[in-house]
Amino acid sequence: MQSKIIILLFVALLATLFSHLQAQTIDGKKREVGVSFSSINFDGSNAFNAFYKKEKRENVYRRINFAVGGLGLFGMNDNTLVTFNAGLSIGREKRKTLDRKLQLYRGPVFSFNTSFITGDIEDARLDLSAGFGFVFGLQHSFNELWAINLETIPSLNVGLNVGDFDNNNSFSLGVGGSNRVSLGIVRKF
Repeated sequence: MQSKIIILLFVALLATLFSHLQAQTIDGKKREVGVSFSSINFDGSNAFNAFYKKEKRENVYRRINFAVGGLGLFGMNDNTLVTFNAGLSIGREKRKTLDRKLQLYRGPVFSFNTSFITGDIEDARLDLSAGFGFVFGLQHSFNELWAINLETIPSLNVGLNVGDFDNNNSFSLGVGGSNRVSLGIVRKF
């Protein structure tokens, strides 16, 4: 009986300590996480990514986007294809308050993407691309914890495609992403 009281007091002490630590903000900086959707299709091919933003100084945030990569396995003409896609972008955004709930943000973004497809040992294709863009967005806060945002990132991309499918290696340079708009759901902490 006495050991149960000691365990109960110990658990109560830990709960008190952890609740106090939870109430503190880490280094006083604001953070945001969320997902953004650039297309919503009902055929299962939705494009979305996850993001993390951390305030570096007042109204300046570092942003990191993780493209949700695809991993696929397909059967085609007695051949099994395996595909993999992934991407990462890093940037900085400056925010300007337009009213008490709406902010405009903008800033440079660097992106890196890769795509890999293979069928047989001798058939494989690797696509690599890097880009530089400039994000423009609006963020509406519902309260201290939740917000939505709408953004576009016009960009300049460089790509390299190598592999054995159709034996056509290529290098590309182009402008992309200028007509793409994404809608994001944001959780602030």
